[in-house]
Amino acid sequence: MVGTFSIVAIDESVGLMGVAVTSGSIAVGTRVPWAKPGVGVVATQAYTNIMYGKEGLRLLEYGKTPREALDELLSLDPKPEIRQVCIMNSRGVFAVHTGVNCPLHHGHLLGDTFCVLGNLLISKNVLKQTYLAYLENEGENFPLRLLKALKAGILAGGDRRGHNSAAIIIVETRMVSGKSGFQINIRVDRSKKPVDELIEKIKAVIL
Repeated sequence: MVGTFSIVAIDESVGLMGVAVTSGSIAVGTRVPWAKPGVGVVATQAYTNIMYGKEGLRLLEYGKTPREALDELLSLDPKPEIRQVCIMNSRGVFAVHTGVNCPLHHGHLLGDTFCVLGNLLISKNVLKQTYLAYLENEGENFPLRLLKALKAGILAGGDRRGHNSAAIIIVETRMVSGKSGFQINIRVDRSKKPVDELIEKIKAVIL
């Protein structure tokens, strides 16, 4: 989706990985975030093509590395220059692409265990503040850590159009026999303060 920023991350200490996202568009959770337990996580945004989510996870499950999966999907896309995608596998290996024609400001920042990416932002400082907030909240509950990072990006200006929706998906890094592997999959499809609302929903689940 155009006008979106997200964070993809893994916390091996608790065996969880996930993606959190907010956007000026409504119902961002229906298109941008993708995750499968024991396989990986994908964020596909800018001029969103959901192929990267569906097929990205399928290729990871087939045994492709994130880089191999992303390169294959980019080669099949007639307009890779307008896509922004991050693919991470369950071992915390990343591949990320920000097309040159994604809406400005756009970009991504890659840390050791997480990646922040966004487009149609007030400035690239949004990415920087999201990145720094994730680092500064080390030790925080994993889902809240992701959302606090998004909150910092919003306070830095976030999406040029404001923020109307948000979503978070958290799954286990390893499949456990007899369990679904899903931990959290929560969306706020339309709200004046979607990340604040999502934080309250998460607190109700984890506390």
